[in-house]
Amino acid sequence: MADFLKAAYEVLKGSGEPLTAQEITQIAIREARLHSNGLTPWLTMKSKLSTNILSQGPGSLFMRTGKGKFALREWKGRLSEHVADRYKKALFDEDIVVFPAASLSSYVPSVGIHRNSFDRDALLEECREMRRREAEEDLSVIQLVSVFIVHHDDRYLTYKRTKRLPESRLHGMYSIAFGGHLNPDDISRLLNIFDPGLGAALLERELGEELRLKAGEITEISYRGLLYDDSRPVSRQHLGISYDVWLRTGKFEIGERGFLMDAKFETLEQIQARLSDFENWSHMIIEAELSANRCQIRA
Repeated sequence: MADFLKAAYEVLKGSGEPLTAQEITQIAIREARLHSNGLTPWLTMKSKLSTNILSQGPGSLFMRTGKGKFALREWKGRLSEHVADRYKKALFDEDIVVFPAASLSSYVPSVGIHRNSFDRDALLEECREMRRREAEEDLSVIQLVSVFIVHHDDRYLTYKRTKRLPESRLHGMYSIAFGGHLNPDDISRLLNIFDPGLGAALLERELGEELRLKAGEITEISYRGLLYDDSRPVSRQHLGISYDVWLRTGKFEIGERGFLMDAKFETLEQIQARLSDFENWSHMIIEAELSANRCQIRA
């Protein structure tokens, strides 16, 4: 059993009652049952427990007894099991940021990655919040999403999308871009794209929903451009605000929210050798990187 799960079992066995992931982690560390150098070990604990319950089902040693509460399955005779809402349903029920599709050409002139300036204030005025499941069915709006390309030295962090995520067309596909739909509460600061330094903490938090990094691991965040592709129906409904993120050591953990797998750093040559494994936005990013490299060689 992995260290986190072993510690959780021992702590719960000792407590005799359900606990939150944070309570389990605090007790485990205090009793020297768990050692972690991470800044948020309770989030890792929650991820480990949630994943174990989901993947093992009735075979898991753990179960939920309420929202955020974990218990031992051997207690099921005296406690009722709580079944968490499906992750996909929760995602579709979140509020996201959209703007009128009719205004798209005001911000991106064509398909591609565009670094050109645009009227940020005008876009902010047009943005509004909308329930995601409604936005997915409404072709009159464009959904704003963050896009992070993560670098360490000359390599790029890639991952494979699982079936637990929405957008079935992307299931099993690889990607070079992290990120997700923008939160209505954060839109004004996230759109300060020409000076990410002013919103670095918020950008790191946005990336941190899928990628857990230690303090000081990010050395630089820079704005890359607005990304748009109309080659697929779902792509036409999204506009990406893209950033490049450079890491100091390349150490990371995949967060619970993303449910991503097979994450690893790869060179452009390795990615290009299996380009067909990647989704269409990644194709655009990879081609831009290859073009930039060719220009550097010619120079």
